[in-house]
Amino acid sequence: MKNKVALFLTLFFVSYCYSTDMEQRTTYLGLCTEFWDFDKPNPPTQEYAFFRHYVAQSSGPILEPMCGTGRYIIPFLEEGFEVEGFDASPFMFNTLRKKCEEKKLSPRIWEQYLETMPETKQYDLIFIPDTSFCHFLNHSDIKRALQKIYALLLPGGTFVFDLQTIYVKLANVGIWTGKIYKKSDATTIVESKLILPIENSIVPLMLRYELINNSGILKTEMEYYQIKLFHPNEMDGLLKEVGFSRIKKIKAHQHGRTPSAYDDTIVY
Repeated sequence: MKNKVALFLTLFFVSYCYSTDMEQRTTYLGLCTEFWDFDKPNPPTQEYAFFRHYVAQSSGPILEPMCGTGRYIIPFLEEGFEVEGFDASPFMFNTLRKKCEEKKLSPRIWEQYLETMPETKQYDLIFIPDTSFCHFLNHSDIKRALQKIYALLLPGGTFVFDLQTIYVKLANVGIWTGKIYKKSDATTIVESKLILPIENSIVPLMLRYELINNSGILKTEMEYYQIKLFHPNEMDGLLKEVGFSRIKKIKAHQHGRTPSAYDDTIVY
């Protein structure tokens, strides 16, 4: 396969889940989506500026796979950038669509799994923030995802994404923790989270979401998902196998800085 893509990488803590088992999607359901929008309504300033650098430099079509409820794509659209995006969760996608309608934005967005994305259009820039790529768990799934992204890039196109490494320091392992948010209708969303011990570079998590009012629990959702942690240079080899060239690592969202051997977050 010919070299055709300049690629850059950064790693940081994962903030949402993406299962690669298309037959059993049990993540990003209704309450999870509502909680996500309360908990992470806007992108972190440094991360947004980092990815914006590539968006502003792009001279062709731009794509954000796994764009969730739009905390990156919507600000880019509001700035006037033409960015397309998709997400596999119907709950996430419907929230994104409604927010775009409320803001009078008319982007090209759709519900889609990355694995089944048609290769009818190519992009100059593809970016995946929020370490979402870490939800592809095994070698074959990761390689297939990279092959799909490679096929979706124009010759000379750029793929920018961040990952989490085995050096991440997990807090409260084995202990249930939680957060709550009050809704405008006087109900409350409660998130309870349990981080389990790392096994074979995979972090398993259990999440319980509850919608409650003064009379009790109105609805409950349980989610189980896993996060892939990468060893040093593990991603480098996968990228080369697929055909990426000019592979560059950047210290988490800091242009011009090289990551150390023990950083918990890297950008490619």
